[in-house]
Amino acid sequence: MSQSATLVKTMRCNLMITNKARKGIQEWSTDEHAFFNIQSSFEVHIEKRPLNNHGNTSLSVYFDNVTNDKLAEKVNCRVVVMECILQKDGLLATGLYVRSPKVPVRNNRRLPVTLTFVTAKNNGAGMPLALHTKIQDLPVAEERSEYVKKRISSWEGYLKIQERNADIADITSPYSKLFFNADFSRMTLHGCTMNADEWKNLRGLSVTLKGFQNDVGDILKADRVKQTIEIEIKPKFRELARKNEWNPKSKEAVFSNFASLSQIRRLRKGFEDLQNGFAANPNLEKILFEDRPTIRMNAKRKELEFHNQLNEFQQEAVIGAMSAEDLFVIQGPPGTGKTTVISEICQQNAKAGLRTLVASQSNLAVDNALSRLLSNKEIRILRFGRTESIEEEGKKFIEENVGYYWKEQTLAALQKELDEHTLKGGQLLKQIAECELQIEVLSKEQILLNKAIEQKADAKVELEVRIEEIKQLKKTLVLLKKDRENIEANLLKERKKLETLTDEINAMEEFIKSNPSREKLLEKIQQLQIETKVIQNHLSYREAIDSLNILESTMEEAREQYESTQSKLNHLEMFQKEIDSIRKIDQLKSQMAEYGLELSMSLQQQIGELDELIEHIKTFSDWQDLNARLLAAIEYVENLLRKYKFPVENVRNNIGRSGILFDSSYTIKEIHQFMNRLKNMMTSGDDDLTTEKLAILLEGLYVREKFVIKQKSAVQLAKNSSIKKFQTIKTQVISETSREQLALQQLKSELVNKATSQKNQLELLQRTVNQLETEIDTTDLLSTSSELKSKKFDLEDSMLALKKTEETVTSYLEQLETKKSHLQKLAQELVEIEAILQENELKTKQVNADGLEQERILKALDEILLQNPEHALEKNEETIKETNKKIGKLQLEKDHLPITQAVQKEWYSLLKEANDHDLDEIRKLYVRHANVIGTTCVASARKEFMENYPVFDVVIIDEVSKATPPELLLPMLKGKKIILVGDHHQLPPLVGEDTLDETLQAILEESENLEEKDELKKLLKESLFERLFKNLPKMSKTMLAIQYRMHESIMETITPFYEEENYRLQCGLVDSDAARDHLLESRYVDRKDHLLWLDMPNEKSYFEERMKDGKSRFNQAELDVIRDVLIDLNEATAIAKKEGRMNPDERKSIGVISFYGEQVKRIDRLIGQQVNLSHLTFRTGTVDKFQGMEMDVILLSMVRNNQEKSGDIGFANDYRRLNVALSRARELLVLVGSSEMFTKRAKQRTSREMYGRLLQIVKDKNGLTDPQGNRKK
Repeated sequence: MSQSATLVKTMRCNLMITNKARKGIQEWSTDEHAFFNIQSSFEVHIEKRPLNNHGNTSLSVYFDNVTNDKLAEKVNCRVVVMECILQKDGLLATGLYVRSPKVPVRNNRRLPVTLTFVTAKNNGAGMPLALHTKIQDLPVAEERSEYVKKRISSWEGYLKIQERNADIADITSPYSKLFFNADFSRMTLHGCTMNADEWKNLRGLSVTLKGFQNDVGDILKADRVKQTIEIEIKPKFRELARKNEWNPKSKEAVFSNFASLSQIRRLRKGFEDLQNGFAANPNLEKILFEDRPTIRMNAKRKELEFHNQLNEFQQEAVIGAMSAEDLFVIQGPPGTGKTTVISEICQQNAKAGLRTLVASQSNLAVDNALSRLLSNKEIRILRFGRTESIEEEGKKFIEENVGYYWKEQTLAALQKELDEHTLKGGQLLKQIAECELQIEVLSKEQILLNKAIEQKADAKVELEVRIEEIKQLKKTLVLLKKDRENIEANLLKERKKLETLTDEINAMEEFIKSNPSREKLLEKIQQLQIETKVIQNHLSYREAIDSLNILESTMEEAREQYESTQSKLNHLEMFQKEIDSIRKIDQLKSQMAEYGLELSMSLQQQIGELDELIEHIKTFSDWQDLNARLLAAIEYVENLLRKYKFPVENVRNNIGRSGILFDSSYTIKEIHQFMNRLKNMMTSGDDDLTTEKLAILLEGLYVREKFVIKQKSAVQLAKNSSIKKFQTIKTQVISETSREQLALQQLKSELVNKATSQKNQLELLQRTVNQLETEIDTTDLLSTSSELKSKKFDLEDSMLALKKTEETVTSYLEQLETKKSHLQKLAQELVEIEAILQENELKTKQVNADGLEQERILKALDEILLQNPEHALEKNEETIKETNKKIGKLQLEKDHLPITQAVQKEWYSLLKEANDHDLDEIRKLYVRHANVIGTTCVASARKEFMENYPVFDVVIIDEVSKATPPELLLPMLKGKKIILVGDHHQLPPLVGEDTLDETLQAILEESENLEEKDELKKLLKESLFERLFKNLPKMSKTMLAIQYRMHESIMETITPFYEEENYRLQCGLVDSDAARDHLLESRYVDRKDHLLWLDMPNEKSYFEERMKDGKSRFNQAELDVIRDVLIDLNEATAIAKKEGRMNPDERKSIGVISFYGEQVKRIDRLIGQQVNLSHLTFRTGTVDKFQGMEMDVILLSMVRNNQEKSGDIGFANDYRRLNVALSRARELLVLVGSSEMFTKRAKQRTSREMYGRLLQIVKDKNGLTDPQGNRKK
């Protein structure tokens, strides 16, 4: 395991021992001093544990049982563990025990360190600060383990899916005979006998025949009715069958799920290793489980020399991967060169001396990645896995073949050397002559370089002089610029002054010219003053007359108010005299109304209350009559009850306690109604009238009698209250009228005083009027006061305006001469400033010219100085030296040529004759030094692989999106650095025929366990690769944005799936028309076509059909069209060959794919029946199985076509599946399906939009046709 930290030097540490620890030590040594002197120092691994009860840091110290050889010998290779408490002055050992040799010592949560334990008292060793800091920084191992256990439990769902399909017991069955197919790839067992449940569980199981040690293949089909089982045979056993070496001991087969169960065990072991801290990268658990993990990155990105031709995005990916410390994620859309990038990273790692693991979910992906590395001699590839599962490209690198492969490669290289032996001497002489000629050229170059060095030295001296001159010129230029700015500012300022002054003079002269002379203005002002005085006299007269009229009117109103006040006083006196004799409230109200007296709010309220009392009093006689009637009724009922000897007294005594509820109040009317009902009951002769009912009625009478007596008392109280209330009202009336009398007397006095004052004012106004009449002519006085005021204001405004104009004219006349004199002075100053500015501009031009000349010279000097003749001379001398060495080597090689050739012949002969032992030794050496190992994710957890390759410097996992997180975990555990390559816009892992998402959805629908459902829903949401790619910082991820697989028109169909990424998908083919020219012309396909949609009508004869089991579907109409298209393409290929566009032996590769497995089976049958398609090669499969493959031409059968209301298009809803389907073709993509079904009838809006975009792209390329190939708009 890689460790989280390494302390290089040995540290001394004080160790204190408790009695418990000493007891453990004494089982192996006399005391602690002897025990810790077994070795001078110990390699230990320190694990931090939770705080103890006292809050101290607890530690477990594991002694390495491999590196501590003396200690290991002492304790029989077992693991010593010492429990300690961390203290400031050292470690306190609280226990020591010995555990099994298998107990893991190293993990990424433990600190590896070499310590010398000092056990003597007062030793002064203490606790090294560096060690103390490192220990404090350690995670608490148990907490991290619990954290991982809790988080990884969410992945249990993946294992449940596999266990769901794997939990099957072995099935054994006899068979009567077996048959092989023509190419021995399949065999069929006949006469198999099993029960019904066993037949159901056969599909996908592995098969072992008695007599063979391993399983011979996997079951493809089982037919219970025919009692046959079809098996796909593994390559190893195919060879046996071909050689007729198929010799089973008996006719018995065993069907088991051993491989699946072993895989699940490995996956679970991966969970445990992560939980226990056995990941090579201690940051792995955070990478896997934190939403935004912190990733270590080198601050400085590495500068690399690439081995492959890479585009900018591929270079970015390789640089990012090489610079990363923990993790780097590469998203690789279809055709973007993921394999090239992986190859380059492997080569860079090999160059850096690093060992790389290349893993993937499938063997094909691993072998594709490794196949790009064959040409690099620095790389030693080793392929690990089951031989029969490995592709041909990878088989030469499996362990049993690498020795032979290396021998063949080396023999080929030696043979090439041996073939050139006769020419070698002449070649060496020629190389020596070429080297001598090169030295002669280099010597001449030396002379020129020395001259250049001298020129550079002179240029350096001159450069300093020129720089100083330029500095001075720049300073002068700055000063000139500053002066010019000041001059220009001053010039601008003076010009503004001149303009302002000119405008002022012009305005003054214009004003004087447009107005009368000063004398005429004074005459007009005098005239206006006379007119204003006349108007003022008229106005004063008019105002005096108006005031006189108003005053007379006011005096008349005062007289009327006085008389009114006197009248009110008289009424009040008369009312006060009469009030004592008033005895009724109505009389009081009448008298007050007659004298016009108003009631206060308080009096109105009291009179209202009195009125209510009077009304209440009026009901007294009614209550009295009612009481008499009640008494008569009570007497009658009492007598009746007494007649029947009923205890009447009990009724009266138990009123309210009988359980019968009565109302608390009644109206007179309600009681009379009750009496009437009672009377009716008594006189009707009712037989149901019992003594009990009479008692109840009597109680009702008693209750009402009591209420009536209460009401009579209330009326009597009201009588008494009304008398008091009337007296109170009279008293208040007297009080209020007295107050009003005083107020009226005061008002009367005020009116008398006011009349006297107004009389005096009237006399004064009359005198004023008489005076004014003598001064003005009253016969012409027709205007009102307001008119006169208006005339006066107009005259005053005119007079004011004339005065202002006169003052302005006078002022302007005085100012004009002074301003004109100042204007002449300013004009002269402007001429002088402009002359100064012109002089400044001339100086500036000259300085600029001088500066440019100096800059030109400086540039020439810089060019000389930028040259590096010293380096060139040094390189020249080095080249001469190296060339001389080369001549020496070549001469030596020439001299030794006979010996070398003899050795090569001998080495060739030895290798040629190498036996199995020799090849085995070569194999061991090769395996030991292999630096690129390839395997599948699951195979990386096999026991032999774990033992031989526990840790890798770098782990590269390809096609991450196709593997489940538990599968990815297995190789990730081994990597100090992890590089993930995938594409979350392509399909997730497959479980059988369905994707993981679809399988999870199916389990969700079947499950009744809520907890399990929640767990599975989380898995549906989470894609490890997608989460990492979206959440990692930019420096830890990249996308390969240039694709080279497909024609640009085909690429446009998948670009919408990558629009949210930082880079838009681009076509890397410079001329995709030429690079992806399919060379075909036919009824269906034109040469320029690269994207076609054969649009099937949404009609019954073109509809899909469902299999009897109800799961899969097929579409016969599409199959018919596909057959026609294949025949058409075959003929077109033949014509292309005939016309020389294609080579005669060349065949066009065709992939026919579909969303449905049943359609694929029928396509296989269709192709098998068409024996004349000799110009084409085929590969068929579901879209899901075709992920990772590519062909020249792809035909996609879309199958779904119906008019059902549900509008379900099933598998085709998933945009990832469509992305995979569209991106398999290099030259030509042909869709066969109903555009109406997918773009209009599909249930999901997102699906309709997705296929609508696709249809529009096809239309834009003029690629939409009917089933016969006729173009549609």
